[in-house]
Amino acid sequence: MTKTSGPNTPAASTAMIRVLGAIAYGELKAHEEARANAEAATTDAERQAWERVAAQELGHHRGFLHRLEALGADPERAMRPYRRLLDRYHGQQPRGTVEAAVWSVLGEGIAEDLLLWLRRVSDPDTSAWIANVLKDEEEHEAGAQQRALAVVSANPVNRVRAVGALVTMLGRMLRSTEPGPLPLRVFVEVGRPHELVAGITRGYARRAGMVGAAAIGRRAAAA
Repeated sequence: MTKTSGPNTPAASTAMIRVLGAIAYGELKAHEEARANAEAATTDAERQAWERVAAQELGHHRGFLHRLEALGADPERAMRPYRRLLDRYHGQQPRGTVEAAVWSVLGEGIAEDLLLWLRRVSDPDTSAWIANVLKDEEEHEAGAQQRALAVVSANPVNRVRAVGALVTMLGRMLRSTEPGPLPLRVFVEVGRPHELVAGITRGYARRAGMVGAAAIGRRAAAA
């Protein structure tokens, strides 16, 4: 990696386009998951809630496509390198309600942590768009946390299962990046890598503690 470059250099712009491509495709996958949850909902209230999330995620996806176009990029080309990786990641199915709830909390949380970092390193227009997206993402994470807490507290055994779900989530993330961690490497190229890693690590530790696995969270934060 070259010694960096300010935010307006060609190298920085190329890295930002690659990052936005990953984010844009991730938002599309989030839309597809929310739509599937709406179709599987057992109550009208649950269905309506997931339909609202699906609409918001689709709006985020389209907004990031517009940001790519504003930067002179071809959105389809920018997303292409991440399709196989993110399809694999989202294609892994949780084993039961506890794992599903924990995975949802961590997935929403990591997405929010990435966006918080990206808002600080992006151009003013992209940063302003991300600020709008974060309002929805904070709501999505709060909903995921409520569902996870309800599931974990329903049965003492579920707290043990939640710990296992945290571990399998890490494995899921690692498997999805084989044969190499392309998305993370691209994010690091944009700049402030220590802030990126610190934000994700602290967020993971906090969410692990929230679902009753504080020891795992502390080990992650200390790593």
